[in-house]
Amino acid sequence: MAQIIGFNLSKEDYLNLADKAFKDGETEKSISYLDKALSIDERSAEASIALAIVYASLGAFEISNATLFKALAKHPCADDRDRIFYQLALNFLDVNLPDVAEYYLRDIADAYDLQLPEDMGEATSDAQDGGFRVIYPKGEDYYEMLISKAYELVRERKLDEAIALMDEVDPRSKSKAAANHIVLVCLMIKNDIDSVIANAQKMLAEDGDNLAVKCSLATAYLAEDKIAESYAVLDQILEKDYTNMDEILMILPLLVNLEMHAEVVKYTKRVLATLDLQPNTMIWLSQALYNLGQKDEARKVMLKVRTIFGEYSPADYFLQLYKQNPDKVAYSMNLPYVEKVARYKDLDRFLKMQPQEVLQIVYGLDEESEHMQKLIEWAFADDNETLKLLLVEKLDLCTSKWVCDFLRRQLISTDLSFELMDKMLFCLVQDNMFRLTFDVVAQDRFKSIDMVLPSAFFKMNETLHRAVRCCVSDVVFTDEEPNIYLAKLTNIVNSIVTIDDSGKLKYAKPKLKRISTMRSVRTLIGVLLCKVYEDDADDMRNQTIERYGLDEGTFDKYYKIIFGDEDGIE
Repeated sequence: MAQIIGFNLSKEDYLNLADKAFKDGETEKSISYLDKALSIDERSAEASIALAIVYASLGAFEISNATLFKALAKHPCADDRDRIFYQLALNFLDVNLPDVAEYYLRDIADAYDLQLPEDMGEATSDAQDGGFRVIYPKGEDYYEMLISKAYELVRERKLDEAIALMDEVDPRSKSKAAANHIVLVCLMIKNDIDSVIANAQKMLAEDGDNLAVKCSLATAYLAEDKIAESYAVLDQILEKDYTNMDEILMILPLLVNLEMHAEVVKYTKRVLATLDLQPNTMIWLSQALYNLGQKDEARKVMLKVRTIFGEYSPADYFLQLYKQNPDKVAYSMNLPYVEKVARYKDLDRFLKMQPQEVLQIVYGLDEESEHMQKLIEWAFADDNETLKLLLVEKLDLCTSKWVCDFLRRQLISTDLSFELMDKMLFCLVQDNMFRLTFDVVAQDRFKSIDMVLPSAFFKMNETLHRAVRCCVSDVVFTDEEPNIYLAKLTNIVNSIVTIDDSGKLKYAKPKLKRISTMRSVRTLIGVLLCKVYEDDADDMRNQTIERYGLDEGTFDKYYKIIFGDEDGIE
């Protein structure tokens, strides 16, 4: 009988295959090969950087950055770390965040022989005090400037100001169509559907060929459950065949909402022919194919989404749904509302569990535990901040390897808020644990933290304990050199209060016992941080008071009690 030889590729083989596939434009294959390389060696910086570059090429910068943050958390060698920092800098420059890019470039400037501009990362302003201002004549350039300003106002939710600005656009201007669309968008955001319909009808009477206005009118009818009217407008829209990408992207949401499955397939394919591998468009295409009865094709497209975007997509849910063979599926870029509600109900049940039940979950003792762990993982990929905070509070009731690993992973996730970081960080700090090393991504900046808490941290009165904790989190979250200032904070607090041989609090001076009577945690935070950063600016007192909105009298009183007149607070 012939012997069958195993055919096992090495990490280097997969890297080479991925490189060739990427150069040949076969992005899906490239990602698949790189995933296999990382399954062989999860610490491979080469594979992580290559994978990040592929995602960046798709415009998926959040996934690209998350890939690089995971690689940094493996603590690669200095050369690999520099290469990861360089790619992060490129990513943040691509999304117009030069201040974050500068953070990563600063550490590697010498290694890459980079000369950073002195003003890199600083905000710039077109207006200069005492200088000249550009006065726009009321021509097309002027109206285009108004359109740009109106979009900014919409992003800032200054909707009435945006509408008023669009009234200035001359009806004869080529910018009038864009101005009309902005007005309708503002009215839609304000949920003033009647005004959307009235204004859209008026606009179409003046310009019956305005696609943006037609789409807004059809959407408004849909919001009012005037389905027949919405379809009537859509029939007018579909009298034309669209090849312009802006126009296709304008009509696609309407086609999806009105369940025009064949048209959804037609136009999603046109989008993907130009903008390859866009996850939301691919998901819509898959759902439309399924609803047309082309179920095998639907699965192939959704599998492609799963292969490329993995945990960052809802593909697993839809693939499981397809296996159940429903007659049709609802369109959704994310999890359907009904599924999200079901998951929230399960998580609510977890939040109501007794500590002993929580312990069983975090140790993963049965299928129910594994199910709940997956739901908790999902909750942190969702955008419900309140739920995340409640889950961390519940996880703080007991610890396990899974909890610690999970929290450490979440600390290097993108878009981490201060409050969530604080709760997760001190969930990791167990009683009488004075030293903790961890990685965190705060405000897009990856930091490796080596933290030593003050010796009296676990015995302090509540006000001082909370103040020191908030100071630690503030330094970790905001400072670009946190380890230096964390050490300063610990030294300062140790100079105020320590623990004696019997385990009781020992203040350095009798008057410092008055700290236990202080009520304002916020002021105490300000005083401690003012001392930590005293060498960084001449007016640190004023900066601290302004930043935290503190009462000057209370601040000076607390500062004098704790630090006396040893170095002043002027």
